[in-house]
Formats: sequence, C-alpha cells, structure tokens
Amino acid sequence: MVEGEIIPRLMLVHRMTRQDGKESVPLSPEIIEKFALYSLSSGRDSLMAIIGKLMQQGVALESIYVDLLGPAARRLGEFWEEDRVSFSDVTIALGRLQHIVRELSLHGPNELPMSTGRAALFAAAPGEQHTFGLVIVEEFFRRAGWRTWAELSGSVAEVVSAVQAHDFDLFGMSASSDEQLDQIAPMIMSVRKASRNRDITVMVGGRLFVERPELVAKVGADAMATDARQAVLGAEGAVRRLASR
Repeated sequence: MVEGEIIPRLMLVHRMTRQDGKESVPLSPEIIEKFALYSLSSGRDSLMAIIGKLMQQGVALESIYVDLLGPAARRLGEFWEEDRVSFSDVTIALGRLQHIVRELSLHGPNELPMSTGRAALFAAAPGEQHTFGLVIVEEFFRRAGWRTWAELSGSVAEVVSAVQAHDFDLFGMSASSDEQLDQIAPMIMSVRKASRNRDITVMVGGRLFVERPELVAKVGADAMATDARQAVLGAEGAVRRLASR
C-alpha cells in the first residue's frame, strides 16, 4: 500500500507545490470564464502573458494545466452548445490553447523526472471531436517520466497497430458523449486482444464517464480518472500493483 498508493500521492502533492514550498493559489470560476473568452479573440502572446501573471501570483504550473486550460476548453464547448459562438470559433480557440500547452512544455522545468520505463498510449474514442483533454493528460504523464504516444483520430486500426508494435503499460481513452458508445467496448476489447502486454491497464476519462461512472465497467475498462492528476496517480498505482504480483 505504501509503495502503490501513499508514495505516488506524496509525489503528486510535492509536484503540485511551488518551488518556494507554498501551495498553489486557487483559480476562481471568474478567471476561468474570462480566460475562455480571451481565447476566442486573443493571440498566443496575450494568453501567455495572462498565464505568466497568474504564475507570478502563485498559481502552480500543474494548476494552469488542470484548473485553467482544461476547464477553459470545456467552457468553450459550452459556449458552442449555448449557440454563443460558432464551431469554427471554438476550433480556433482550442488550437490556441494547444499552442499554449506546447509552449508551456518547452518552458517548463529544465529537468524532468528520470524515465520510469513505463509507456502509455492515449486515444480518442471513435468519432470523438474533443481531444484537448488528452493533450493535457499526455503532458502530465510525460512530466511524470512516462514515454507517451497519442492517437487523436479515433481510428481503431491505428490504435491496434500501435499496441501491436509497442509494449504499453497503459491505454487511456477519452469520450465526451455517448454518440459512439457502442464502439467503445469493441475498441477496448480489440486493444486488449492485440496488445503485446497482456496485462495492459485500460483507463477511461472525459465527460461521458465522469457523468456516468457506471459505464466504466460496462465498456471493459479497469479504471476512470476525472483529470490528469488523478490519471497519473491511478496509472502509477495500477502498474505497481501488477509488478508486485
């Protein structure tokens, strides 16, 4: 229990604190709302300036990913559902947010954790259009020392080809709606059947599973994560438990 659960949690708490030892300053819903609105009209430099100011005020980098960029992306989707903006507006804004993730990745800590030797494949569910969350999840795993691959097209054939070619410890999949629900279980089954690692852990996430957690077992997944931080914790714990068998 200490190795598989407590130590990963302590490591996560350590990563979530600032270098001066203080806890990250929380972000208010108003800040998230404004940032989502800014992303519709402001360029990368302006958005990075906002993030820089927040970090100077004490917001941790990990909190920028999970508590600002992720919720802002979801808010953009809600803007579209409420018919406040067009689909193209949302697409452009999400593109800006993805550029922000890449920019933060380049300007993050100079030294990342030593590679754990673990590998993870992340994919969107068939027909899934909301993939920004997977971009953040992959970045968190990379910062935790995992080797990561991403397949955002939702192509089952591409995912199956990847697990046949590489030995993955984890397959993570995200879904935001039940429109393609009947294809998720067959996709997971195909991954398990084709995987070079017969003990591959399957983790799901996204709004669909957060709102309907009973679907996790029905689609054949091992676990569900509500955000990137929880995903890393759950994956590290699952791999440790398998290694201790």
